[in-house]
Amino acid sequence: MKDLGKWQIVSLLSQGLAMLLGLVETFVVIRILSVGEWGLVQLAVSIGGALGIYQHLGLVSASTREISSAKSEDDIFKIFFTASIARYCVTIPISLGLFFGAGSIAENLYHNPDLIFPLKIYGITMLFQGVQGILNSVISGTQRFKELFIYQIVIAFVNVLIFVPLVYFFKVPGYFYAFMLFNIVSSVSLAVIAFKPLKSKISLPTKEEFLRIFKEIFSISVAIYIVKILYTNWEKLGANALGLFNPAETVAIYSFALLYAKKLMTISDSITTVNIPVFSERYVNNFKEFRDSFLKNFNKLFSVIVLAGAFASYFAPEIINLLVGGEKYNEALPLIVPMVFAFVVYSFVNIINSSVLIPAKMAKSMVGSYVLLIVGTIASFFALKNFTPMLLSASWAMTIGSSICLFFMGYWVKKKMEFSVFNLNHIVTILLSLGISFFCILETTSIKLMAFIPVFVFLTWILFKFNFLGKDDIFSVRDKLLSLVGKKS
Repeated sequence: MKDLGKWQIVSLLSQGLAMLLGLVETFVVIRILSVGEWGLVQLAVSIGGALGIYQHLGLVSASTREISSAKSEDDIFKIFFTASIARYCVTIPISLGLFFGAGSIAENLYHNPDLIFPLKIYGITMLFQGVQGILNSVISGTQRFKELFIYQIVIAFVNVLIFVPLVYFFKVPGYFYAFMLFNIVSSVSLAVIAFKPLKSKISLPTKEEFLRIFKEIFSISVAIYIVKILYTNWEKLGANALGLFNPAETVAIYSFALLYAKKLMTISDSITTVNIPVFSERYVNNFKEFRDSFLKNFNKLFSVIVLAGAFASYFAPEIINLLVGGEKYNEALPLIVPMVFAFVVYSFVNIINSSVLIPAKMAKSMVGSYVLLIVGTIASFFALKNFTPMLLSASWAMTIGSSICLFFMGYWVKKKMEFSVFNLNHIVTILLSLGISFFCILETTSIKLMAFIPVFVFLTWILFKFNFLGKDDIFSVRDKLLSLVGKKS
């Protein structure tokens, strides 16, 4: 059985490095493009992403779960083949629809003919994107984490090498040429990594096997599919709505704050890569071990995410000015704190979903929680927009919606599995870190630097006081890091 903590650390490090490389690419692109050009890129990506999510079908997480519990290596390609056939039955119509409908969407809905070319390229790229997630599920489902994490770092370098020159020379069209080329390279690379070790085990399923596997996958994938659609539309809700009634520059300001805050998802996303296969295996084999290991692990992750969220907000103005190289996105600064904490809270939702609800196949609870995510966000926006500016209302609505989702997800876990994920101590800690985040408004950097150490020492002390972290956890992380670099602790 894989060492959960070790591979979570490796995953976090690899995705952290990939995120840093992604930041390099993103902020170089932002410097090259004007605010209006970048707003156009974000609007096209938002439209394409909102449509592209319908190809998801929940097949990645469902395939990972089935592959991780497969009884024979002979079943792995059969699961991949079945999932891929199901996905492309949806991907191909969506791809063609976006390609041929780009003109209508751009001119009739958004009244912006400059969107036509980006949307056409996005439609073509979907054909290559479709298989990536399922190839990824083969690698993670067989718990070949080392190969997966090396790939993540290498492909992040490739991303920079492709995007920067093409955007520099061709601006907005270059961005979408790079987008398509990058996805072609990613798909081919994943295919080689996934099946090179299994080439002697590749065989097509019989009709009976296809139907059996299809049934097993879709027993949970439909719920994951609905959840993915709801999440993506929740994430894209602000940009898509603002794009209908506001210029591209307004979309760019909102999208910039969202982009900054969403980088926190690197933590929970890296964890879910490991958690789905590991906790699926534990849930099937030993419920007590599953429950105890999840709760202990969750409190450690909670501590890391809370500290990261507070830090990202606290130094947001300095970080943004350093990366952007100017003040052209300063209008986004008031949106940073609510947007960061929207993704802090959603990170907890993401971890509980991948570690508990998916392994336990709690489909109704999963869908119900995410319905409340988007309904709570929309309702909060309409309640707030009469009292605060539209951009700020949209940002705080994201925080409120994710909090409602988390509350009900915790309630259903308690009701159906008889253990509590969240308690009052967790809430107090989140509110404290939120309060610390408002120090970002201080304009005097020297005061912020002087306040930094006592404020963050106090927050860390709270995490130890509430037993979310212990000395053993610190030593364990140290030992694992030392083992990764070949040293003895």
